[in-house]
Amino acid sequence: MAHERRIDPRALIARLQQESQRLLQRDIIAPVIHGSRIRTRLNGLVYEFRQKSSFSGWGCFRPRNEREAELQREAQPWERGAYLELFPVLRMILLWPDIQHPSMWWAIPFNESDARQRFGMPPEPHPVLLCDPTNGADRFERVLVRVDGRTLWYEGPDLLADPIQAEWLRDASSQQDEVKNFLPGLAQSQRLALLFWQIHRLEVNERQEREQFELRLHQQLRHLPASQRLARLQQERHRSTLEGQLQHALAKANATLHSYSEIPGGQLVVEWSERDNHYRYRSVVNRRLEVISSGICLSGRDRDFDLTSLVNVVSTSPDWAQYED
Repeated sequence: MAHERRIDPRALIARLQQESQRLLQRDIIAPVIHGSRIRTRLNGLVYEFRQKSSFSGWGCFRPRNEREAELQREAQPWERGAYLELFPVLRMILLWPDIQHPSMWWAIPFNESDARQRFGMPPEPHPVLLCDPTNGADRFERVLVRVDGRTLWYEGPDLLADPIQAEWLRDASSQQDEVKNFLPGLAQSQRLALLFWQIHRLEVNERQEREQFELRLHQQLRHLPASQRLARLQQERHRSTLEGQLQHALAKANATLHSYSEIPGGQLVVEWSERDNHYRYRSVVNRRLEVISSGICLSGRDRDFDLTSLVNVVSTSPDWAQYED
């Protein structure tokens, strides 16, 4: 019986040192994000280098030592293409750029089942790195992305895509009214992309309104001592968040919030009315917006309702359960 070949640890270390020295004499083509490390693979081993410059993009680097690499020049298009061809391709739909991370866009898979089967990717926004607007990166464009583990690198526009579809989606996303008649031929993922964009726009608007509110509040509280100003700011932030939750819960049932107040025990007394109705109701809810007690008779089942479902019950309540403003 033949004996298994034993590995000489000293010979292995010597070989790794030789390969490391050869790597120091080679140029490295690699993508790099500002603040991240340069990674390359040689004979199955992954090497990482720091870069001192603020360069972000596709570059040609030369190692200075075993820890640092220096930018020599930007990578040529054919060098970038050769690098990307090492990884599997995936078609995706670009949604919006990330404000905090330049050259990063959020995108969803164009073919949901393909992305899930090959890469385990759910149909939700994923970050795509090094997107180039001069190379086709735009809202709702169908693009080619290379999958490097959990990292997605932008390759370019999908030449098989219909440009009319992306243009129609951009026009539809700028409308304030709900889109009811979709362009024929749109994939389900493209309709989903429009929905994600609308949600993103609402989140951006809410964030801007919150920032403007805090700016006005800072100006109003400038005369207060620092400790009191901080306490008031925290109180107003808490109140604005809570008020938004109440408004959202009531709006789902076509109702309007008029006022609310906090009572001992962490509960809230909420005053509201049905839309286009001058009658008002009062309900006591907890922090999860579950009804503790209501201004109409629910046969002892108050706690079975939340604030949204309570509105539907009130719509059929008798007149004596209401009071006029």
